[in-house]
Amino acid sequence: MQNLNDRPEVPLGLGYALAMNSKALKTFANLSSERQKQIIEDSRSVVSKVEMRKFVENINNSENQL
Repeated sequence: MQNLNDRPEVPLGLGYALAMNSKALKTFANLSSERQKQIIEDSRSVVSKVEMRKFVENINNSENQL
C-alpha cells in the first residue's frame, strides 16, 4: 500500500522503532524511495521488538558507512 506521496507505507513496528531512533529516522527519510522500499520489505521478517530495534540501528550504521 502506498501513501499520497508515492512512498510506501511504513509498517507499524518499523515506524515505531524509527520514531525511537532519531538518527535512523533521519537516515531513512533521506534514502531513495527504492532503498526505503527495500528496507520496508526486509523489516517484514523481523519478529520481535528487540530485533526491530537492532534492525533500525543497523539502518543508520550501514547507510552512514557508504
